Amino acid sequence: MSLLSLERISKRYPDGRRELTVLDDISLEVDEGDFVGIWGVRRSGKSTLLQIAAGKERPDEGAVYFDGDDVTRMSPDRRARLQRHAGIGLLSVDWCPERNKPVLEHVALPLLSDGMSLREARDPAWRALERVGIAGCAYMPADRVSHGERVRVALAQTLVHEPRVLLVDEPAVPLRPSEGVELYDLLRSLGQDSQLAIVIASEDIAPIRKARRMFSIDGGQLRSMDRPGTLVQFPERPHARQRSQS
Repeated sequence: MSLLSLERISKRYPDGRRELTVLDDISLEVDEGDFVGIWGVRRSGKSTLLQIAAGKERPDEGAVYFDGDDVTRMSPDRRARLQRHAGIGLLSVDWCPERNKPVLEHVALPLLSDGMSLREARDPAWRALERVGIAGCAYMPADRVSHGERVRVALAQTLVHEPRVLLVDEPAVPLRPSEGVELYDLLRSLGQDSQLAIVIASEDIAPIRKARRMFSIDGGQLRSMDRPGTLVQFPERPHARQRSQS
């Protein structure tokens, strides 16, 4: 059984007098320790796919399973716990740091919502900063770090929960060339962790060049780049067939 399974996912949005199909019957399996790259141009649906995979958005059809549990049927509280406790982490780089608050406290902040004290949260926050290579910025005001460092702080915030699946949406943010190379090297090194599965969606091929499996997304369809032109299908679960026949 795969760690994360997206089964026959479809998503549509209103577009004037018609509906725009963003995802059309997409399926994907992610195993423990996997490293998956998804390439697509802007507005191809890759961000929507990751939002659904993380349980932050519901599909119109299909289901998402994490470790055998149906994420799409979970209560909002249970989905939130899944995102906080060794479950699914979604990297977001659009956070706004609070002025004069040190980087270490920003990384520790997600743990405080679980009832952990700031003193207790500092150790895992420090380890997360070491993991992304910016422990030297721990006591700097977060609003004074560079853009590239800010992306790493956001990554540390995501890793502090020690997720089993890390979803990275569009790491090809405007970075200086050297910062981009370093960030992509970091993501690739995380992709070698046998305890962490990574899915990176990007319009730049560089971050996913060394992924173990690569896909492209276009027109609502997911295609394998390992076997060009191959649509990714997923066999229906036996219990799903039984429900449809009842």
